[in-house]
Order: sequence, then structure tokens, then C-alpha cells
Amino acid sequence: MSEVMTERERIEATLRNEPCDKIPWATRLDIWHTASLRSGRLPEEFKGMDLMEIHHQLGIARQHYALVTGKRLNGVEITVEFNGEVIRQDKDPQMDFPLPRHYVPNDKPGQTLIFFKTPVGQSFVRFLTTETTIKEAELPYPVERIIKNDNDFEVVKWILNHTETVPFFGQFEKMEALIGDFGFTIPLIGRIPFQQIMLDFMGEEHTIYTLVDNKPQIDYLMDILSEQARESVQLGLELPSPVIEFVDNLEGMITSPSFFQTYCIPFYQECADMVHGHGRFLGSHMDGNMKPLVNLIPDCGVDIVESYSPAPLTPLTFDESWKKWSDKVLMWGVIPSPIFEPHVSEADFEQWLEAMFNTLGGNRRIILGIGDQAIGQTLTDRIRRVSELLGREVG
Repeated sequence: MSEVMTERERIEATLRNEPCDKIPWATRLDIWHTASLRSGRLPEEFKGMDLMEIHHQLGIARQHYALVTGKRLNGVEITVEFNGEVIRQDKDPQMDFPLPRHYVPNDKPGQTLIFFKTPVGQSFVRFLTTETTIKEAELPYPVERIIKNDNDFEVVKWILNHTETVPFFGQFEKMEALIGDFGFTIPLIGRIPFQQIMLDFMGEEHTIYTLVDNKPQIDYLMDILSEQARESVQLGLELPSPVIEFVDNLEGMITSPSFFQTYCIPFYQECADMVHGHGRFLGSHMDGNMKPLVNLIPDCGVDIVESYSPAPLTPLTFDESWKKWSDKVLMWGVIPSPIFEPHVSEADFEQWLEAMFNTLGGNRRIILGIGDQAIGQTLTDRIRRVSELLGREVG
């Protein structure tokens, strides 16, 4: 192959399993960049640069997420309180339900309560932000989710029965125009139903107890959320992107192999059939410990295990996952974020990379990035080092 490909062309060729001049290399630096600015850690060489300029200087393409579907909550009134003071009220809002983080102030510590008022009662979610989460640009953490008891379930049931799935295409289009050929925007369509219930609606512990004590609630939520997720898939397929992705944040010690086989695989396979029927690829954000699920992933229907984060960040080694997945699913991410941080020696950093390249053995069917993403005190010289090893020009 004589012609030099753009970063986008490399990613798209790899998705289609076509020849590629170099291994794609793309990641997210957004949280690292924001945290570096807030904490005063931004290297002097990058001061005055925007994030796209920093990506070019480091020789690494920009990966970005854009949520492309949401919910319109018809007949619902929203009241947002921050530290006991009402800061916002909405009616029939459009949002990422049930955890609308865009309502949470991200520049001051405190508690945010978001109340959902309906004709059958109201429920709320509670977020916590701290000086540390603000400084490190972390997402506000939901300390109480919307379903805490049977009364909350009735409120959520009413909300879901009066909810419309709507497109949120604006951010995707904006980022695609900004990134151009130097990266890729992944359209996100929310989580699969079981992950929604566990991570967004109930929390892990409450979900597990409800499966034992009141399984009809889980069944009801699975049915209605499945229908809405199908609508999200259909909306996502209206975009020109070759891939759509569930943002599932899978963690095999929580979504166990039994749960995964019962509640996740059938839905993944159904959605994969829909997506493949349009000539597209289905991804899932699987950034947790995938070791318990490693044998189940190749046949679950997902084409792309995105933001995969192997050892030392999680127990699953890259070598083990490559042996299980390399000829069946595409890995995106792979280089674990801790090895870019100062507590890991240069020798260990180089050794990890050498072992990865030895495992690949010249195979280019992978999209490399920092898994899950660059955070904390990421050493930019190490990003440059990977860029150089992958044949990129750096500033």
C-alpha cells in the first residue's frame, strides 16, 4: 500500500477488515485536558493550544463520543435543587433519562437533587460532586438512583409509558465537523436494557435483590426498555457513521456470566441483526473487568469491544483476550491508562508495549488507544512514544 491514509480512513478500513497502511491510533484526551487545566498540571508546551492542536502535536487522532438519542418525558415536571436551592425547573424535558448529568453544576461541590413529578407521584435522583471530582473532571456520581422502592417503580413506570425516544444528532454533527479526518466520533445510543436497570435505574445491589424478591419489576423494565432501545438503534442508523455503540460499561464481576447470558446476549444478537442488515457495525463500551466474560464475547453479536482496558488496569491480559477475540471481534483501546502514569517505570512501560507488539505479530486488525482514556497525570511523552512506534509524526 503506497498511499498514506488519513486517521479516519485507517479506522474505517479496520472496521471493514480492509488493508490499512498503519495501525489506527486514537483516544480521548478530554478529561485529561480539563483536569490538567483545572489543577494547573497542563504542560507548558500546550498552553494556549486547543484540544485538537494538542492531538496533532502528540500524533494521536481524536476519538469522541456523542450521545445521539434521548428521551422526551411527556407530562413530567422537573425540579433541580443544588445544596437545597432550586436552580432549574422544566416541563416535558428532553434528556438522558434517568441520569441527566447536564442538570448538575460541574464547577462547585455539593449535592444535586433532580425531582421527577408525575400524576402518580414523584421520585428523585441525587448526585454528589466534590472538590476532587471537579478538579479531576470526573462525572458527577449518582448516590441515589430513581428506583429506590415500590412507589418509585410506579412513578418510573408512568414516565416510561409516556416517554418518546428522540434524536440528539447536533453534538455528533458538530464534533464530526471539528475532528474532520483526524479522528472519529462514535455515536452512542445509551445502554442495553439490563445495564440500564443495573447502572442507571436501580444500582447493582438493588437490582440483584429485586431479581430475587420482585422479578416482575425487572421483567417489566426489560420489556419497555428493550422497545425503547430498539427505537434508539433505528435512530442511530439514520446517521452516516459505519458504527453505532451501546455505552454499557460492562464489568464482569457485576454483570456476571449468568446475567450476561440471560439478559444481555439475546438483546445484543437481536440488535446486531438490525445493524448488520444496514451494513453497519455494532459496538459496546466494555471498559471494566472482562475476564469473567472473555469466552462469551465472541458469540454475543457485538462487532467491536470498545475502550477495552486490559491488565494492569483489569485482571484480563491483552495476550489472553487477543487469543480469544482477535479473529471474531475488533478491539478498540487496549493500551491501559496506568502505564502512561508516573508510578509506572519507563522500563515497565516499554516492556508492556513490546509484549503487545509481539502478541500482534504484525496483525493490524486493531484500533489502539488509551483504555479507558487518558486521566490523571498522564505523561504526554509516553503518548508521543507510542505515536512514533506507530509511524506518526509528532510536534
